[in-house]
Amino acid sequence: MDRAEWSRVSGMFEPAAAQRSRPGDWLAILRRDPRRAVEEEHIVCLICGASFRQLTNTHLRGHALSALEYKWRFGYNRGRPLMCRALCRLYAERAVRSGLASRIRSRPIVVDPELRRRGGMRPVTLEELLTRREARGGAGRGRP
Repeated sequence: MDRAEWSRVSGMFEPAAAQRSRPGDWLAILRRDPRRAVEEEHIVCLICGASFRQLTNTHLRGHALSALEYKWRFGYNRGRPLMCRALCRLYAERAVRSGLASRIRSRPIVVDPELRRRGGMRPVTLEELLTRREARGGAGRGRP
């Protein structure tokens, strides 16, 4: 499948188009690839379909979940911020300006040799699996 054909096919599965037609289909598409729920100006809750700049603990508590449980349930990496890209970029720029990194006193990976020894012994999340698949050059590229 060439690039033009892939663009045409993948365009049919864009969340914005599906959202207008059938919300259930739209959420199913986002649940299959949760990375699509995180957009430039908003993030979509994969439970109720509402859009926010940031999924707060208060909102997730309404679904009887914590942020960690939500990430595990939908296959996000543990370190993934549950916020839109614009807000994440704003926070990162603010941290650089304030010199936040220089104020962190200890790094657990350096302090605890056991953490270093364990290395990559952690579960692989859906988000990471999809990203690796895309980087390998497309096992499953023809599917949305």
